[in-house]
Amino acid sequence: MLATMSMSEPLWLRDGQGTPPTLRWVFSLEAPLVAMDLGRESGEVLAADESGELSRIGRRGELLESSRGLRGVRAVAWSDTNAAGAVIVGDRRVLRLNGKLEAEWSVDLPEAALGVALTPFGRQTAISLANGGNLVLGDQSEQLSIFETARPLKWIQFLANKPVLIGAAEYGQVCAHRVNGERLWSEKCFASLGEMCAAADGKTILVAGFNQGIQSFGGGDGSTKDSYLIEGTVSRVSCSFDAARIAAATLERQLYWLKSDGKLLWATEVDEEILRVICDPLGEWLLVGLKSGYILRLDWENRVTRRT
Repeated sequence: MLATMSMSEPLWLRDGQGTPPTLRWVFSLEAPLVAMDLGRESGEVLAADESGELSRIGRRGELLESSRGLRGVRAVAWSDTNAAGAVIVGDRRVLRLNGKLEAEWSVDLPEAALGVALTPFGRQTAISLANGGNLVLGDQSEQLSIFETARPLKWIQFLANKPVLIGAAEYGQVCAHRVNGERLWSEKCFASLGEMCAAADGKTILVAGFNQGIQSFGGGDGSTKDSYLIEGTVSRVSCSFDAARIAAATLERQLYWLKSDGKLLWATEVDEEILRVICDPLGEWLLVGLKSGYILRLDWENRVTRRT
């Protein structure tokens, strides 16, 4: 389904400040959006809605695959190469999907699952649990490692260029572990967090710190780096592969497009709740997922916003 909004272009795209993007496409789900993720090499999107439908959306906004009947999806992960996906269904079940959104295997867990992540090629799946446990599974669901963290990790992400898993708890911890479970570092974070993302090489890790703005950590040892204070309560954050571009959204429905030093490139106030923002690898476009079920691609590729 390639859909457009009832208006040719939402007014908030032009009512903001800075260099506005081009609205490349809008995709409309059948029901309110629950979760979405981006295959960073292809630009394809995996989205789940409240009706239990999964949609695989192409980089031009066209529907490539869909699957119905998975009610209760809470989180999704999509590999960079579109080889595999993973979804948390209900409290304690995780399914691995192939590129056609067919279930390859599922695991039932002893505790509630909080987060799920896939390696770039989709060969390993990581699952974080509410009791602080973390699992890394192989492509046949075999257990590769199990390890514990001081706090349950709500957000987890594999790095693109090394077998390292970055994680963050809702309060108190940001950490890095090898795929075999070995801890590389763990840093205390004295703020409640709304989301976490990491640059491809892990040198920059960003967290949405609500009233504390966007907090930045160094991926080498977890040391605190920069802090970006922007208007509103920051609940969502994403960055390009090299963190040269940063996207953020607030509980007050403000949407920001920033440079790596925090300089504002564009900002606006959206008229709907923003559920997710995802920056593309090169920092040329942004996906915005609205709770209502609309997914928008906003494009600066041909605009004057130099990557400096």
